[in-house]
Amino acid sequence: MKPRGCSNSSTRNTILTMSEGEKIRKTRKSASKKVNRRSDVGGQKKTINSNNEIETRPTANSKLLTETMEVHHHPEIEKKGLKEYLLEGLMIFLAVTMGFFAESYRERGSERTKEREYIINIKKDLATDTLNLNIWIPSLYRRVLSFDTLISCLEIPGPVKNGARMYYLARLSTRNGIFEPSDNTILELKSSGNLRLIQNIEIVNGMMDFERSLGQYTNLLDIEGKENVLSYPLLGQLFDAKVFDKMVIVKNKELTEKEYAAGSTNNTLVPPGNPQLLSYDKEKINLLIYYLHQRKSSFLGEIRRLSAQKALVEKLIKMINQEYKLQ
Repeated sequence: MKPRGCSNSSTRNTILTMSEGEKIRKTRKSASKKVNRRSDVGGQKKTINSNNEIETRPTANSKLLTETMEVHHHPEIEKKGLKEYLLEGLMIFLAVTMGFFAESYRERGSERTKEREYIINIKKDLATDTLNLNIWIPSLYRRVLSFDTLISCLEIPGPVKNGARMYYLARLSTRNGIFEPSDNTILELKSSGNLRLIQNIEIVNGMMDFERSLGQYTNLLDIEGKENVLSYPLLGQLFDAKVFDKMVIVKNKELTEKEYAAGSTNNTLVPPGNPQLLSYDKEKINLLIYYLHQRKSSFLGEIRRLSAQKALVEKLIKMINQEYKLQ
């Protein structure tokens, strides 16, 4: 007979062993399920075989995921031939070129419009110059004749018969006038840089000749102005200033171009009687005649310059009418 204590102990150990084995199997089964669930998420299925080894098998999800990843990372690129690339390049080139030509055409049309506007204004200015030159050139000739008459009066050694006429011409001899051309449009063209808009080179050269001739005329005016100032003291020593003072009256009438060119005669009167010189000093009279002679020569130079300018103006108007079909 075995003691009860030993029997009970053995039985208890057997029961404990069986319980631990059951727990181990349950633990392994639970772990296997967890592995299966985790592996399914990654696209693969893991199982534990009879030898307690983990096996990995692909699932339908893993195959789909692999195909999807391959599509995203390795797209199929359509290959183009050389002709297609050349055609695309040609189309881009043509589009850019057509855009450039369209913009150039628009700018060219705008420039041609501006050119015509400038030309029309230039012609108007030239027409005004023609009218004024037709007044100034004859007026300067009359001034030369008046200087000749005054010199003839001063050359008489004694009292003159027509002293009133001599005083009147002496008073007008101090007047001077300047022909002012209508060159605003040409100056604007030069200052704004738009002279390039005028395509006809002959017209451009004609405008440059016009300005050059005007500059030569201005130089003569400077010389004539100095000669005029030199005659003032001699006029004051030879002529009676009280007579001069009675000859000038004030008028509100505006000077016409003809009056201005002739020496502003609208406010100067011929004095009454037959006034004579205060002095007949030969040296003073000779010096005054010299200055009057120099001014007369300057007037003749101005006439030549203005006559040349008139010819340039008429030539320019003719070229403009032919080039731009203007009346």
